[in-house]
Amino acid sequence: MDIQLLIPSIGVFLTVVCAATGVLFVAKAQVNRRIRERLEDVILLGNGEEGAKDVILRDMDLSSIPFLNQLLRNAEWARRMDTLLVQGDISLRLGTFLLIMLCLAAAGTFVTVAVFHQPLLALPVGICIGLLPLAYARHRKEKRIRRFEQQFPDALDMLNRALRAGLALTGAIQIVADEAPDPVAQEFRVLFEENRLGLDMREALKKLAGRVDSAELRLFVTAVILQRETGGNLAEVLERTAAVIRDRFRILGDVRTMTAQARLSGFILFILPIVMAGVIMVIAPEYLKSLVADPIGKYLIIVAVMLQVIGFFIMRRIVNIKV
Repeated sequence: MDIQLLIPSIGVFLTVVCAATGVLFVAKAQVNRRIRERLEDVILLGNGEEGAKDVILRDMDLSSIPFLNQLLRNAEWARRMDTLLVQGDISLRLGTFLLIMLCLAAAGTFVTVAVFHQPLLALPVGICIGLLPLAYARHRKEKRIRRFEQQFPDALDMLNRALRAGLALTGAIQIVADEAPDPVAQEFRVLFEENRLGLDMREALKKLAGRVDSAELRLFVTAVILQRETGGNLAEVLERTAAVIRDRFRILGDVRTMTAQARLSGFILFILPIVMAGVIMVIAPEYLKSLVADPIGKYLIIVAVMLQVIGFFIMRRIVNIKV
């Protein structure tokens, strides 16, 4: 069978499957809506905030299709991806997220064949476009964690002052949830509401560490759990923890300053071939026409682009020093 006919057929089939899955998802959502509204009433009666409500009532099913939900629950990669959505504060089921990725991949494959008439490039282009939501989720996670870590030492100071004023740990957590900026306030609000609704503080703290992938937060969670089990002055422990975190940020700033030249060099080496190719196409277009017209030349261009991307990520990893 001709590959130019096979790839569009696959794209149409995937589109129909995605549409049918979307209809099933909407139907299941209508069934669960009344249960969710009742749970919302219970949380809001206790003065729960919107950010906490969204996380606490987050649907634990990974898909509205029972078979697919069970399949995803048994897959380690699916559980890691669902954790990524939670850490990025993306309120979508994993099944819906995968459906979006599949639709984008199918659309990219179809457009590459139907519009640009490049069947050999259709699959790589479809995969790259399909991975865009995953890249967006990772970006949201990293951005949210950076904001959390910047605000966290001040939140620990606030928690410390509340404890020294005589409040219990739950009362101090509620003050941080009310007074601190987001995303720290949102996460501590969820922590407070989960504990208020009956979850043990130890388990609530572990869930907090799972929602925020931060070494500073894990240090805080470990210190609080140990203090609750062995005793001690929690306010003093939190004061020292905040000092350690601030020292770490100071060292991290020094490291970023010393690696600034290397990071800039990596960006220039990545962008320079693209800029030079554009300049040559404007000044002397005939110089590159033979490379583009030749069948082997097209593959050389693809290989060159792939090597550029690989080199860029290798240089990023070299200068990304962990502190």
